[in-house]
Amino acid sequence: MQRVFKQSFMLSVTTAIALLFAGCGESKVAQCNKVIKVANQASTLGQEFGKNPNPAKGSKALTELAGKIDPLAQEMKSLEIKDEKLQGFQGRFITLYQNISKELNNAAGAIDKKNLPAAKGFLVSLKKSSTEESSIVKEINSYCSAK
Repeated sequence: MQRVFKQSFMLSVTTAIALLFAGCGESKVAQCNKVIKVANQASTLGQEFGKNPNPAKGSKALTELAGKIDPLAQEMKSLEIKDEKLQGFQGRFITLYQNISKELNNAAGAIDKKNLPAAKGFLVSLKKSSTEESSIVKEINSYCSAK
């Protein structure tokens, strides 16, 4: 009888400790806020560049923008996200930022080489990335606002 009580007690304590640690994890809202914060920084960069593209700088402006997006991709990658759905959004944002940075650098290279057809192609690809970003933002906002 004492052995059964002891096993039952240990099981209860173990369960309580497990629940305590599970309850101490970050909430979905807190994790959402981390991902959204980085996404907002990237969006702000794009909006600022769109308002003031500074054509006088030419390809240098594109490489500068790419240089600002790379750290955001790294920051997004370094976020510790436990929620599986948010990890999916995080991965999509990382891929998106890496692709945008690559396309900006490619467009800058094409402009430097005066290869306008290639530059236009890269810019079309960047527009597609912008549409993809809007889609991810809508999805994550919907997920994070759901109860």
